[in-house]
Amino acid sequence: MSRRWSPRGLVALLLAAALWVTCGLGAYLYLGSHRSTLTSQAQKPGQGRQANDAPISHLPGVLYLVQDGTLYQLQRGTFTPVLSSPGGPGAWTQPALSPNGHSLLVVRRDYAFSDLYTTDAAGHGLTQLTHNASKTVELNHWAFYPRLTADGGSIFFSYDAKDRFNDYNVVLTIYQMPVGGTFTQARKWTTPNGYTGGDLQPVPLASGGLVYTKYSFDNASGRILAQIWLTTRAGSVGRALTPAADDCSEPALAPDGQRLAMICTAAKQVTSIEVAPFDGTNLGPRQTLVTGQLASQPAWAPNGGGLVYLAPQGAAGHFQLWLQPIPLAPPPTAAPPSAPPASPPRGAQVAKPTPTPALTPMPPAPSPTPLPAPIRLTQDNDFDATSAIAWHA
Repeated sequence: MSRRWSPRGLVALLLAAALWVTCGLGAYLYLGSHRSTLTSQAQKPGQGRQANDAPISHLPGVLYLVQDGTLYQLQRGTFTPVLSSPGGPGAWTQPALSPNGHSLLVVRRDYAFSDLYTTDAAGHGLTQLTHNASKTVELNHWAFYPRLTADGGSIFFSYDAKDRFNDYNVVLTIYQMPVGGTFTQARKWTTPNGYTGGDLQPVPLASGGLVYTKYSFDNASGRILAQIWLTTRAGSVGRALTPAADDCSEPALAPDGQRLAMICTAAKQVTSIEVAPFDGTNLGPRQTLVTGQLASQPAWAPNGGGLVYLAPQGAAGHFQLWLQPIPLAPPPTAAPPSAPPASPPRGAQVAKPTPTPALTPMPPAPSPTPLPAPIRLTQDNDFDATSAIAWHA
C-alpha cells in the first residue's frame, strides 16, 4: 500500500518530532533510546553454550519475550522462535497470554502504525484484529499493550484516537474490545492528558476495574511523569495509586491478585522495581526489590515466587533477562481447636478464675529478611526493553 504525505501532514510531522522528545510516543520509545547501538554483536537467544543446571533452565512454565523483532518462547532453558521478524520496519512486540495459556496477543509495529494480532502459543493461526494503516500517514493509528481479561472475553489495549484537526497531539487512550469483535465495538475507558503520551499498560482486574499507567504534566517539577492509576468502570475519572513525584509505571499484578509490582524512577536515570500489597482498591507500603539498574518489564512467576525483568549488563549495554526471587511466605498454621471445658457436677463448688496478669508488650517484629540478589539469566542477548514479558505456568 502506497503512503503519501499531505503538506499539512509534513507540518504535523515536524511538530510531532519535537514533541516526542518528552511526550507523546516518547513514553513508549524512552527505553528504546537507551538500547545499545551494538545490537549486531549480541547473540540470538539460544546461541552459545549454557550449563545444564543454569538458573534459566529451572524457570517454571513458559515465557515469551522479544529480540530484534522476533518473538521467542523460553521453556526449560531453551529458546524457540515463535514469530520471526517481519523485516524492514516491521517488528513483533508486547506479547500477552490468554488466561489458559493456549493463545497469544501480540503487536506488530510497522512504519507509522501498529496492529494487534492473535495466534496460538506456538505462533500458528495468526489473525489480525485491528487495521490501523492508512494511505495518508498522519491518519494511521497505533495499538499497543494488549491484555486479556481474566475470563478471556475482552481485550484491553492503548489506542491513539487522535483528533484529525490536531494531528500532532498523539496520546494513547485505553479501549476495551470484545474477543472476536471489531474495533467498531470497542469502548473507550479512559481520558488521557493531552501532549503527555496518554494512558498505557492496562492491567484488567477480576473485579472489573482497571489498573494502568497515566502520564501527566507535573507542575511541581515541570516534567511529564507517570502514575499508577485505578479506575473502576469505563468513563470514570479514577484516581492515582502512586504520587507523581515517584514516576511509577509498568504495573504487573501477581497471580494471586494481592500484590502489584511496578517500575519507579523518581524522575531519575535509574529505576527501582517495587512491590506493594494491593486489595483491589488501595496499595499498601511499597517494598523496593531492585534498585540501581535501568530495569523494565517486570513479570511475575506463575506461583508468585519471583519476578523476571530486563536490564542492561556489560559495556555493550545489552538488555538481559534477570530473575529476582521472592521467598514465599509459609501458609499460616491453624491451632488445633481446643475442647470446651467440662461442666462441673451439680452442687459442686466452682473456684473463681485467677485474675490474668497484664500482658507484657511484645518487642517489635524483626526487619524482613533481606531478599536474595538478582540472578542474571542470559549473557549475550539484547532483548527489547520496550516489550512486555509474558509468563504462564
